[in-house]
Amino acid sequence: MHLTEMFSEAELQAQMDAGMVKAAPDPSGRLTILNYTKRAQFTPELWNHVTDKCRGLIVDNGGNVVARAFEKFWNLNDVNHPETLMESLPATAPLLTRKLDGSLGIGYELDGKWRVATRGSFTSEQAVWATEWLERRSPSVWPAGWTPLFEIVYPDNQIVVRYEYSGLVLLTLVKIETGEEVGYAELLRHGERNGIRVVEMFDRPLAECVAEDVRNEEGYVAAWPRAGRTPLRCKIKYANYVRLHRLLTQTNAVTVWEMLRDGLDVAELTTDVPEEFRGWIDSLVRRFRGAFDAIEGAARVAMDGYAGEKNIVDAEQKKAFALYVLERHKELSAILFAMIGGKRYDAMVWKMIRPRGDEEKTFRVDEP
Repeated sequence: MHLTEMFSEAELQAQMDAGMVKAAPDPSGRLTILNYTKRAQFTPELWNHVTDKCRGLIVDNGGNVVARAFEKFWNLNDVNHPETLMESLPATAPLLTRKLDGSLGIGYELDGKWRVATRGSFTSEQAVWATEWLERRSPSVWPAGWTPLFEIVYPDNQIVVRYEYSGLVLLTLVKIETGEEVGYAELLRHGERNGIRVVEMFDRPLAECVAEDVRNEEGYVAAWPRAGRTPLRCKIKYANYVRLHRLLTQTNAVTVWEMLRDGLDVAELTTDVPEEFRGWIDSLVRRFRGAFDAIEGAARVAMDGYAGEKNIVDAEQKKAFALYVLERHKELSAILFAMIGGKRYDAMVWKMIRPRGDEEKTFRVDEP
């Protein structure tokens, strides 16, 4: 199947020029993976059928599609996507599977060897881990013209949910020409043949799934197969998972620093959260408060060490104090001038200890 059977070269180029889709080559230079960008994630109004399909779409240098992943799918009852509203869904029962909290792995073949890419990279940490796992654990017997899709699960790659196993979980097989997928019974056969765990399926009413909020789970994926085309699919995420995911992927050291600076209660970040996240937050609080106290304490010692008049009223006294500060405590000058002038200095201290560089990264990074 050629890429132009999915969309025209001009349509793809327009999305790339708009910063909605990017192309990343594999190390051999013979394959390219097309994936939507960070900008696309924050501008859903600019999405179109090209962006939908470029979610880990792998092509060779001739424009032939080598591997086809899921098209972009949205949360249930997303008002920007009417097809996900409960009243718009098909009357038939969906295929309900467990939504796993890892990274999407896209199987592809190169030089007779099966490998795994992630949504935007052939060489991400998760892609390398998954490819090595596949080499060691599976014979990789996959039908021609179909793309196996996996969830990549191992401790260092988990965002919120903690699993008792590591490995690849087979999610589906996608027919490259049409986007349609194998049935669950056939998926089980492929999983058994390849020695790979298969995603769990459920038989329950959709409304029941929506009402659930199970701890240490992400939720469900609901899919309605459509002959000769990609299924209609939507996500059902548990409220607690959404809360924790937002905290873990949007909180960094600056977040904690800002809350302390503004006098906000940091405890709201540590309510019912994973232990390692709570420990990380607590360590930042101790560090920032310790640094604040150290600077404030040094300033007070410097003030105590000044032998001149503390109640400055004339120019000569100001000059004497300024010389003392600049000669002995220049790094604390702004704070000391505020202290002797009876002004607040908290903001100055907080500014001195603001985290920068790598500490601006969030506690967890979502899939690559």
